[in-house]
Amino acid sequence: MTTTTTDAPAQVRYRTLAGNLTRDPELRFSAKGTAWATCGLAVNRRKRLDDGTWEEGETEFYDLVSFGDLAEHLAELSKGTRVLACGRIEEDTWTGKDGAERTTTRLVCDEVGVSLRFASVTVERAERRGPARGSAAGDGYDEEPF
Repeated sequence: MTTTTTDAPAQVRYRTLAGNLTRDPELRFSAKGTAWATCGLAVNRRKRLDDGTWEEGETEFYDLVSFGDLAEHLAELSKGTRVLACGRIEEDTWTGKDGAERTTTRLVCDEVGVSLRFASVTVERAERRGPARGSAAGDGYDEEPF
């Protein structure tokens, strides 16, 4: 498996995506005790036509990955929840058993929030347990599980 990313700030692909979770987040812990969560995100693209009607585009699928407190909070959501997720894009390519090349697109999240357009929420401020946690360089995480 090859991960295509770069450390050069000018080439980092940072995105904000709005979509629905395609499966319940799965929370795990690394050998050093760092929480990390994964789940799927489906993003439906629409465009407005000249006559004012909307056309549905192809659905894009992403794997979301989060760490630390963010992972633990993400794990409280469930399949179908509409979220906004911000982070850096990574792509993995590999050759399947059938010889075909496959690509998976992953968003390593810095932020994830529930879309208030489709849900209401009750905010409960989380207790801070240390320095700010995220996926940016220098965030205190010395390992990634993949």
